[in-house]
Amino acid sequence: MAKFYSRRNFLKTSAAGALASYSLFNSACSASQEFDLLITGGTIYDGSGNDGFSGDVGVIAGRVAALGDLRDRKAKQTIDVSGLAVAPGFIDFHSHSDEELLLGGEAQSKIRQGVTTEILGQDGGSMAPLNDAMRAKLHEDLTKRYGIAVDWTDFSGYFQRLEQSGLITNAASMIGQGTLREFVVGLDNRPATADEINHMQALLRTALQQGACGISSGLEYTPGCFASTEEIIAVCRAAAGKSIYSTHMRNEDDTLLEAIAEAIRIAQEAGVALNISHIKASGQNNWRKQPEMLAMLEASRANGLRVTCDRYPYIAYSTGLSSLFPLWSREGGSEAFVSRLQDVSIRAKLRPEVQYEADKIGGWKSVMISSLQNHPRRSEYEGMNLAELAQHGADPYDLLVEFIIGENGGGGMVGFAMREEDTAQLLANPYCMPASDGSSLAEQGVLRSGNPHPRSFGTFPRVLGKYVREEAIMPLAGAIRKMTALPAETLGLQDRGSLKNGYWADIVIFDPTTVNDRATWSQPHQYPVGIPFVIVNGQLVIDQEKFTGKLAGKILRPQV
Repeated sequence: MAKFYSRRNFLKTSAAGALASYSLFNSACSASQEFDLLITGGTIYDGSGNDGFSGDVGVIAGRVAALGDLRDRKAKQTIDVSGLAVAPGFIDFHSHSDEELLLGGEAQSKIRQGVTTEILGQDGGSMAPLNDAMRAKLHEDLTKRYGIAVDWTDFSGYFQRLEQSGLITNAASMIGQGTLREFVVGLDNRPATADEINHMQALLRTALQQGACGISSGLEYTPGCFASTEEIIAVCRAAAGKSIYSTHMRNEDDTLLEAIAEAIRIAQEAGVALNISHIKASGQNNWRKQPEMLAMLEASRANGLRVTCDRYPYIAYSTGLSSLFPLWSREGGSEAFVSRLQDVSIRAKLRPEVQYEADKIGGWKSVMISSLQNHPRRSEYEGMNLAELAQHGADPYDLLVEFIIGENGGGGMVGFAMREEDTAQLLANPYCMPASDGSSLAEQGVLRSGNPHPRSFGTFPRVLGKYVREEAIMPLAGAIRKMTALPAETLGLQDRGSLKNGYWADIVIFDPTTVNDRATWSQPHQYPVGIPFVIVNGQLVIDQEKFTGKLAGKILRPQV
């Protein structure tokens, strides 16, 4: 597992490693050698945060072979990108395409945003390791929805399956703390024993050896939420000094500051870097807490803790409908949860607690239904909020419970809980990485379903269009750095995230004057505009805004 670096040491070591590994290739790349691909006439932003410069990019064998004035060089294929920006491909630090990437070329909404690498295994859930019961459950789900058989139990098997399916982008994955706990402890709300903690540590070590790039947690979700702070510290110590703890914290609203303190403590005592997932102060009563939250993180950075965060460029989050219910009601998994909801007395007991959760984000009008798989009127209800659905005399809480029971504990929602000025402040923070927190979907086909959060289609062009060009909260070069070199540096992914000789040619080409998202809350299934070309490992995957059919992605395993 690659160690973590200060920015200076990362760039120095990465450059040295690139030169060493690339020396034979570079020496063979004479001034007369033909490029596989030549990109001419653009403004190059290399990912460093420095201003762009005019020049050309030559690619040989999937890597950047030359930068500069290359107009006199020969190439098998030349793209004239005059007037366009040329940048490293975007790295989506927080992606939920764990299943969708198994569908190969179907999963297009990220690549069309210029994303060339997705980091999976977020919010405490990963596709490995799987015990027999977990594998059987996932197999039933994926075969039903996509016709995909689950024939793996560990990360080696999962990565092999992704490669066999054909990857439209590069992919790396964290291991989920919730997945570890389900594997060893199950779904019960009880402390892990010493032997169980040792077992989780062993599974974590194995996952890191097989190429996992960190450990994530989702402490508002079962079963990861049942772990104490001390248990998480103990498990994470198996990755001490060589990995990152990326956390969907235990709370993002009323006890936000306590959750920040817990995350900092876990990272400090376990000896790992810290990333705060989809950082936010949720709910109007908590918006005032954002300055103190950021001050706590800044103080930790000043004390030597490696701290980053990620955030999507929207004022609403997306999660399961069950998140509105207290943890005790969700103990034991979906079947137990649904059984409780069907009990009239428990259902009545839950009502005031769920009402309070809805009120925190502005009431039922702020709870939009994003996905229902089983409801006969799903296409009508998806995209509507519970206040709208209750206008004909139904009770919003009863509707919510009805939906969850019908979805066997599932169903998705979008919650409008943040404000614009706070979102802009977070995105402008120098160590905050824009990331989607969404899946790679499609305008058509099997991956067009529901009324998903528009972030799955619009995150990266929205940053470039709304926040860079229109609102100017950060310079273009700085925004590119935060979507390329910063995530590569944070994960220790060498030869990625920058446009340099010897680095893999993951490249996005966009028009800074027109790039923008088109996905909306009511019509999210829309690809962006202004991104005509996307290149993955030297292969042209998006050409004039059209998918070429090439599946050029690789599994990225941090170097051990």
